[in-house]
Amino acid sequence: MNIDLSEYMGAYIDGSRENLDTMDKMLLNLEQNPSNLDAVEEIFRAAHTLKGMSATMGFEKIAHLTHEMENILDKLRNQQVAVTTEVIDVIFETFDVLRTLVSDSIESTDSNIDLSDISAKLTAIGSGQSPS
Repeated sequence: MNIDLSEYMGAYIDGSRENLDTMDKMLLNLEQNPSNLDAVEEIFRAAHTLKGMSATMGFEKIAHLTHEMENILDKLRNQQVAVTTEVIDVIFETFDVLRTLVSDSIESTDSNIDLSDISAKLTAIGSGQSPS
């Protein structure tokens, strides 16, 4: 049975934008109050939803990058990685890339974003190293 996912595109557009906005808002909150684990939890939840929606729609780059970011968020919420300016900057950078990828998926374009740089930064954070 083949499912025509195009009928779900409107819900994907609305949901992805809403989740990205929630992630931005909560990260700004976390930046102002690094001990706010509720903000980390909200970002994680929104990222998890975005990942699932994107994977369902076949937008693998978004799902992959969001999964990598979820690993860092999980370490933040379990206090295995400290909330630092450097970590927040990389997460904001990840959000920027995700916004571009979501825009590409909505507009059926390809910005040819190479995920290796942002992935390397996320991996470094997860390993306790500096992302620079």
